[in-house]
Amino acid sequence: MIKKLIIQNIDKFAKPQSFTVTENQHLIIILLATKAANYSLKIMLAGGGAEADILGIVLGRDKNEVRINTLQDHQAPNTRSNLLIKSALSDRSKFFYEGFIKVEREAQRTDAYQRNENLMLSSEAKAESKPALEILANDVRCTHSATIGKVDQEQLFFLESRGLNEKNATLMIIPGFFKVIMDKIDDKDIVISLERKIQSVLFK
Repeated sequence: MIKKLIIQNIDKFAKPQSFTVTENQHLIIILLATKAANYSLKIMLAGGGAEADILGIVLGRDKNEVRINTLQDHQAPNTRSNLLIKSALSDRSKFFYEGFIKVEREAQRTDAYQRNENLMLSSEAKAESKPALEILANDVRCTHSATIGKVDQEQLFFLESRGLNEKNATLMIIPGFFKVIMDKIDDKDIVISLERKIQSVLFK
């Protein structure tokens, strides 16, 4: 299995991006949004045994609006894709996610997953998630899900009982929200870099 890891700061992309994953290739793509962005991504799993992991970190601040559209296009048999995009939204920021999984007729034994989780840090922040499936094969496993929630009040109370004010307690909880993404990245240097970026945005 040939592994390839790509990090994309999607604030800088205006045109749609497309990647083709060939036979026995494993693509890992990490999406990072810290400003307003409108980003589209297409992953084509074109060879048998192809795999793709799409990991997204969205940090919404001020009035910034982030839009992400993704397509996981399974074109060959025995392919796998796994998408996880998590957003933490403060102030009056907005995040709109639209994800599509397509399984072609030839793509038997496809395993595809798509999940979007959104943490609301302000009553004025907004998140909207629209996952969709188009399955033309009959031997597949495809699922999708989305959640929108607030900071866990028990965690917040615990930190406040240790002397932190609500704002600083909330800022300490957010990195833990993204930990599941960090755990999926093998490269420790990349994990450290992403954690520093999250901290720099949160404590700006």
